[in-house]
Parts: sequence; C-alpha cells; structure tokens
Amino acid sequence: MRVASPPPVRWPRVLALSVGLPLSGAALAQPPRDLTLEAALAQLAQAPSVTQAQLSVVTAEQNLRAARSALGLTVSVTGNASYAGANLATDGTETASTLNGNVGVNVSLGLLPWSSSQAGLRSAERNLALARARSSETQGTARLNAVQQYLAGVVATQDVALADRTLALRQRQLAVEQAQLENGNATAQSVLSAQANVQAAQGAQLQAAANLDAARRSLGAALGQDLSLVSFSSLPEGAFTLPDVSALVTQARMRRREVLEAQNALASAQEALETQRRDATLPDVTASVRYGPGTGGLQASLNLKQGTVGAAYTLPVGTSGSTVNRLTASLSGSYVIYSPSVKAQVSAAEATVTQAQLSLSTAQQNVELDVRTRYSALQASLIAIQSRETQVQVAQAGLDAARTRLEAGTGTADDVTAAELNLLQAQRDVLSARATAQTTLIQLQNAAGGPA
Repeated sequence: MRVASPPPVRWPRVLALSVGLPLSGAALAQPPRDLTLEAALAQLAQAPSVTQAQLSVVTAEQNLRAARSALGLTVSVTGNASYAGANLATDGTETASTLNGNVGVNVSLGLLPWSSSQAGLRSAERNLALARARSSETQGTARLNAVQQYLAGVVATQDVALADRTLALRQRQLAVEQAQLENGNATAQSVLSAQANVQAAQGAQLQAAANLDAARRSLGAALGQDLSLVSFSSLPEGAFTLPDVSALVTQARMRRREVLEAQNALASAQEALETQRRDATLPDVTASVRYGPGTGGLQASLNLKQGTVGAAYTLPVGTSGSTVNRLTASLSGSYVIYSPSVKAQVSAAEATVTQAQLSLSTAQQNVELDVRTRYSALQASLIAIQSRETQVQVAQAGLDAARTRLEAGTGTADDVTAAELNLLQAQRDVLSARATAQTTLIQLQNAAGGPA
C-alpha cells in the first residue's frame, strides 16, 4: 500500500523568515545556518553510544579470531634436569655423580566436537552475532532519536512562525476593539476578551520558541554539538509505503537482540546438558603410545573426555639412562557406575534447557507483537495524514470564501487573515502528521531488527 501525499507545503515568506527565530541576544549577531536531516544523521557515527557499540563488535571479532586460532595446533617446549653428586658408601664404595634430564616439544589439538577449543569457537560466534545485533539496535535508537528531534524542530519552527502571525492578528483585533470602545461601538467585556486572546497568543509564542530551543538542544546533545544557531531545512517525507508485515515478523524473529540473547542462552544450556550427559555416560579414558629410549622418544596420546589428541618428542640427556629403543603403551580410565549427584546435575541441566526454550519462544512472541503493534500505528499515522490533508482543502475553501466576501464588501481583512491562519494551521498539522508517520516507520524498522 502506497500513500501519496500532495507536494510539500510551501510556507509564505514571512514564515520562512521565522525559521531561525533567535532565542538569545547572541543569536542576533549571527544568521542561523541550515542543517539538513541527512547531515545530522551523518554525524551519528561519532555519538558516544554508537561508538561504544561498534567497539563491542570489534572486541567480539577479535575474540572470534582468537577462538579460531585456538583450533590449530598448540606447540610448547619442555625440559628438566637433575644432578646427583658423587657418594661414598660406608664400605668404601664410591658412586659417581650423575646428570639427567630431557628436552622436548609437545603438540596438542582439540579434535573432537566437545573439546574446549571447539566450544569456545561456538561461543565466540554467538557473542559476535549478539554484539552486532546490539550495535544495530543502538544505531537504530540513535537514528530514531535524531530524526524525532530534528522533525520536532521542523514542526516547532512552523509553530513559531504561526504563533507570530497569530499574535499580530490578536494585537490588531485588540486595537480595533479598543478603538470601537472609545467610539461607543464595543463593550469593556469584548475588549477584555480581545486582551485575553492576545495574552494566549503570547503564551503560545513563548511555548513554540521553547519547543524549538528544546529540539535544538536535544538534537545537539544526541550529536555532541552546539546547534543553538541552526535552522531545520529538511521537511518530512511526503509519501510512504507500507512494508510487508509478514516479512518484518520473520526478520524480527531472527534478528532482534532479545531473540539472539535467548538463542545464545539456549545454546549454552544445551552445551551444558551435553557436557553433563558425557560426564555421566562417557568413561574418562586416556591412551598413550611411546617409542624411544628410556623416558625419551616419540609419544602420542588421546584424552577421550576432553576431546584432545597430543603428540610429543622428548630427547633424554645426561650420563645415565637406557639407549635401547622400545615401544610402550598405556591405557587408563574410570567410569562412574552410580552417582546420585551426577544424575541430579543432568536433571538440572535438562530443566535449564526447557526454561531456555520457553524464554526463546516468549521472546519471539514479544517481538512479533511489537512489530504488529508498530505496523498498526503506522497505518493509523497514514490515515491521519489523509485526514489532515482533507482539512487543508477545507481551510483553503474557507480562505477562498473569505476573500470573496471581502471583495463583495461583506467581509473584513481580519476575516481573510483569520482564514489564512486556519490554512496555515491545517498545513502545519499535515507537516506534524508526516513527521509522526516518518518516525513511526523508523520505529517499525527498529522493531524488525533494523532496515532489511
């Protein structure tokens, strides 16, 4: 569904001149500079929250690279030495001094899927995906805030201009009432009523100026800049296209941070359950084979429960030890036949997995509800635009009628001015409705996990 709006409202020159209405004496010395929405969004990359989220992604990427490196061979060198001095026995026999030791190199590799290095890699991959989702969420929130504050400044700018025009009309009406009172054609009550209208217009003018200043300051805080001397030159979008809500729901169920957190928790719980089940069913077996002289030579080993294989070569040095090569093999292991605590740990891990599955389902349901709620809000915003545009047509018809009456001598210039203000108010309402629709669309995109 595509809702097309009429061309952007062209405000009279007097309104355009009010865009940079100064709010302080310092502003009188410098003209305001234009700030487009695109330029404001381009400065979001330096926002502290965005920078912190990006650094988190960089850290997660480095951790993933480290985890991948840990899958390779781990090489280490070893060595030891011992010395025993000469010894003279009571029978006069002398034992010569000895120097023994060895140097070697060890190589280990996490080969089986449940080895610690493999589990670390899977955890690093999940953490990177979550860091990216958080970064996308932070950027989306920062973008939404910037757009909201910018468009609030656009609407406040028009409110300031409209308040200026309204105040001028109310002051002129008060002057007319005061003149008619002097001529006996008005009452004191009508003068008080006109004066109240002036005061109300003055209050509206101050409120509009305060709203404009607040929008500038809020946007400046988001961008980390001083925007007290800027004018907002970009208008809200004039046409909007309703996206496919089913596609957005599918995207949200895969990309939203809450879903990824629940998926990571479930994956961690499942790995913990697998570990408990292995501890309960898999024997702790270590096998090794060595060929070489004495305590030296080439050795290979396998630890079944840890899922690692290793190899080592040791070169014996010293004055003693066998020089005959021989093949030796060893096998050691243990198996728990009965342990209530191990069974209880498995049951607790199973319960944790069930809870994580429920949490994931709840997270997916919540994000789907959020998307559909935002989608409905966008539909309502688009209908509101159409309603406001109809009001513009009504106000334009009222202005045409006021001008016709003025030409016929049955109306006054103030009637025309009042009709012009009604038209400007209707145009301002269209502007506000478009701003609301634009921010609602961004909220919908954020609810889906970011732009597609």
